[in-house]
Amino acid sequence: MLVGLCTIILLLWITGCSFLQQKGPEIANWEPALSPDGTTIAFESPGEKGLEIYTRDLENGETTQLTKNEVDDWSPSWSPQGDRIVFVSNREKNVDLYVIELEGFAVTRLTTHEGNEVNPCWGANDKILFNSDRSDIWEIYMVDPYGQDLIKVTETTASE
Repeated sequence: MLVGLCTIILLLWITGCSFLQQKGPEIANWEPALSPDGTTIAFESPGEKGLEIYTRDLENGETTQLTKNEVDDWSPSWSPQGDRIVFVSNREKNVDLYVIELEGFAVTRLTTHEGNEVNPCWGANDKILFNSDRSDIWEIYMVDPYGQDLIKVTETTASE
């Protein structure tokens, strides 16, 4: 519980935002990602059957569930324009990257390799950096938001 509290306090200190406490039973909310305009956070939290992605408006306290399925969705990262979120999911036999449109909630699978892709970070250049074990060792890769132009950023004999 202290880790989550420290994360919220640090987020508030960095952004200067106010925070409306979520009412209800104690729930684990993890991996907060601040929107580019600083008004909304995306985060993961347990849903009915697995981890789901949510957003919370920091001004009015409104929480919106973006994903709802029987698998885990986690590790959200905002697009530079703030209209999409990349996240990780185990919807298929392995862990892949997906993008959700915030208008209409359409979900697109970005990666389809047999390896696992985790820790997405959407950069200002509209490229998504992530870790993958597709080469039998964890490396850093970069891809565009449509799953094209995949580049292996690191090449090493040790885990990144």
